[in-house]
Amino acid sequence: MFAMEGPGNCTVKNDCGSSVREWPRRLRSVSTPRVQHLQLALLFIFVFLLARPVAKDSNIVNHLRAELSIPNEVQIVVVSYDPLVFSLQPMDTHKDRFLLSMELGFLLMLDDDELRAALAHELGHVWIYTHHPFLQTERMANNLGLRVANRASFEKIYAKLWAYEGASGVPIDDLLGPPVGAQNVPRSVVSETRP
Repeated sequence: MFAMEGPGNCTVKNDCGSSVREWPRRLRSVSTPRVQHLQLALLFIFVFLLARPVAKDSNIVNHLRAELSIPNEVQIVVVSYDPLVFSLQPMDTHKDRFLLSMELGFLLMLDDDELRAALAHELGHVWIYTHHPFLQTERMANNLGLRVANRASFEKIYAKLWAYEGASGVPIDDLLGPPVGAQNVPRSVVSETRP
């Protein structure tokens, strides 16, 4: 509970019931023409850095949505930090609209093919949400993404992701399945039974 005591001062009751004096924080504003120009320049750079990737990514997402027959709207947001680096979440309870969050630092590391693979993977999650919501797996999202992006791009993006996160990763075949050519290679089978 707050009670005002004099101009700019306030008292807060703590858990024990005693009063603790807190002073309000005030920001100092430096307003010189030089600072204003710097602020304007930084704003321009920030908008330039964010606007170009989002517009490009939106075009790629819309193209991939068409290729994967996903009618759901996907809104893109570029953030300074995302615990999952790239993540997707429904924006409503009906799962008609989704929010795709991308961490700027990692986004700027990707070439066009890797970006396409990352976005295809996230759209795989959209497809799963709308068709099999209880089966969300990375492998299933990758299988759907591999319909519209090549395996080499997926392998490169996982290598970059693990380096970016400082993680060791997992065997790539666990995430992508065996390479297409390896599926038709005959393997020797050794019996586990003994005579």
